Amino acid sequence: MSAERYLRWDHRGPRSRQQSLLWPVEVWTILAPDATRRLNVFQEAILGLLQTGIRDRQQLAKLLGLEESLITFVLAHEIMPAGWVDGQFRLTPAGEDLLSGGIDTQGAPSLQYAYRDSVFGRWLPRVSRDLPDVYPLEMGAQRFPAFRDSREGGGEVRPFLLPRRQDVSTPAKADILKAWRAGLRDALRADGDEEGVPEIRSDDIEILGNEPTLAYVWCEVIHVPGDLHPWLVTDPWRITPVARWLREPLQASLDSMPTLERRISAVLPAADASVLSADALSRQIERDVEMRLSRWPALDVPGLSELKHHVGRVMRQKARTETLEKATQEELASLVQECGSLLEALVQWMLENWPVGEIVWPRDGQNRGAAEAMLDAVPLRAPLPERSRGMLAGQNFRDVRLAARSRDRPFKALLFAALLSTHAHPDHPLRELDDAQVQWERLLDLIGMRNKGAHASGRRLQRGDALSEAGFAIGWFENFSKYF
Repeated sequence: MSAERYLRWDHRGPRSRQQSLLWPVEVWTILAPDATRRLNVFQEAILGLLQTGIRDRQQLAKLLGLEESLITFVLAHEIMPAGWVDGQFRLTPAGEDLLSGGIDTQGAPSLQYAYRDSVFGRWLPRVSRDLPDVYPLEMGAQRFPAFRDSREGGGEVRPFLLPRRQDVSTPAKADILKAWRAGLRDALRADGDEEGVPEIRSDDIEILGNEPTLAYVWCEVIHVPGDLHPWLVTDPWRITPVARWLREPLQASLDSMPTLERRISAVLPAADASVLSADALSRQIERDVEMRLSRWPALDVPGLSELKHHVGRVMRQKARTETLEKATQEELASLVQECGSLLEALVQWMLENWPVGEIVWPRDGQNRGAAEAMLDAVPLRAPLPERSRGMLAGQNFRDVRLAARSRDRPFKALLFAALLSTHAHPDHPLRELDDAQVQWERLLDLIGMRNKGAHASGRRLQRGDALSEAGFAIGWFENFSKYF
């Protein structure tokens, strides 16, 4: 094993209330597809015309307003060597996938790093291309290493060093692939891309070496006024503001870490009458939510933990919003966002338990006629209204196909796939629900509200509307409770 390293991304100044942490991880070096490698504008234009059947170079040049020599160069030196077309300039499956928004899995893979949590033993949903080292000052007799507050100098900061509890074990490619996909999905969403992650298989990833590098990644415990949780853990890779997947296991184990518990307490605001009142209210909300969740003891099994998490968050945030005379747009948007996350988790659960069977998929891309026909044939007690069919039919079939396989596409693709799965399962819950239960149009309108948010076209969310939609989302969840 190599010496342990300290890694810190996006080195910024400290927040006003925080406790720095050093979280132990195993760093595994992998070769994986370059998810940033996409078609350039010339490649996309040429492939698009080739897909329509136009293969004459002079005609391609005329239609694109380019020199024929440039068309010849791109075909000979970029498109054909990459395997995106065959010898007759017909698109290969790899070319079709790339043209419909995928990545080039045939190209040279890039060196990347995957991370396994050494405290709780889980693979973290992050992969990076770099290892940004920070170096401690002399440790001396202190238990924890000290670092400069910033790269420009300043005072010292001594993060809390979490104990390394897990032994190194041989990684499985499937686990790394799951982490790779989850991390890429977060990164794409952070950039405003809701189309989902590319299609790759475990075989597209290669693990280099038999031993990991042991390292610590830098993150912080912070207090965010008004959040449902008194303290949060920041994302060490700075892709998302906070990392629920770090906070939750840490919170569950905090009783065994009294020193850290005291440090976290120091981050929280000093108690006064208003804080105590808010504290009491939070405890009451928590008791009420736990009582409601106890109606479904099956939610405590590992396979349903995500559902329990999401419905619990909607219930808590709805209850908190109901206590506010005036809710901010950020609070209302957050509530609607939580509703969308609950509905996504619910449809993902359906696809896991009632998967799409073997079907002949239409060609990747948009095909409203084929989509409408497939949706018309779905065996439902509550048929899809014309408007709802139209909202679902405008999708790329690649997204629907990958939703059926990987369950990590946007909601409408997930729902389309779940509807198709009703053919293979006579006991599918979607076949049994009536119009009053499913309310297809309201369901899709809620997802549209979630995607637009409060910032689109100056549209403002209303407190009553947000609370009503939260009640609807919880009701939609309850439709399926007998199947848990």
